Amino acid sequence: QVFVCGDDVEAKQMVMNIVRALGLTPVDKGSLLAAQEVENYPLQLFPMWKFPIFLSLGLTAFFFFYCVALDIIYTYIYENNNFSFFIAITIPNRVCPVMALILLALVYLPGIFAAIIQLYRGTKYRRFPDWLDKWMLCRKQLGLIALAFASLHVVFTLVTPMRSFASWRTGKRIISQVLNNKTEPLDHTNAWLSDSYLALGILGFFLFVLLGITSLPSVSNNVNWREFRFVQVR
Repeated sequence: QVFVCGDDVEAKQMVMNIVRALGLTPVDKGSLLAAQEVENYPLQLFPMWKFPIFLSLGLTAFFFFYCVALDIIYTYIYENNNFSFFIAITIPNRVCPVMALILLALVYLPGIFAAIIQLYRGTKYRRFPDWLDKWMLCRKQLGLIALAFASLHVVFTLVTPMRSFASWRTGKRIISQVLNNKTEPLDHTNAWLSDSYLALGILGFFLFVLLGITSLPSVSNNVNWREFRFVQVR
């Protein structure tokens, strides 16, 4: 994108035509009063990422300490079990999917608020409130952070069977069956539930990745509006 400012409409249109001829996208930023703001853009560091990152860090800290209190501190005090190693994999693997779903909801929630406001006002040509306008502008960043949390959840889930705790729990279950001279039959209901859960998780992550890829400017510029809406709805 190339930002264009100017008080002369014809001169500004001529410059925007030159920008288009170069294969770039001109963005009309208004009069020369906006020039100082545009010139300061190169000095800004991730201006649209501050709110999504701070929000994600705050929610992550909240859910992380909540899980620590529930799974580690509570079990140590009342059950005398030391599960402090849960901090490494188990708790992050619980926090990541929760964060991915919350941030994904925050991507589409402002659109609902915007539709309600437009219906209430009876027009779509009035500017949204400041808080909603800023929220809608950072939806892409929220979506990409949600995709990052979902990817971390996939990685943590894949390494779960490699953990020492998982091996110990499986071995304990096998020894218990040997000592009791009893083999537990396969529960087909649980097997179906488990496989369906994993299959839906894989499908959901695939659609999540597809949504994230189509949100990138270099990709979204190559799809038309109908194709973009098809991916968004799915």
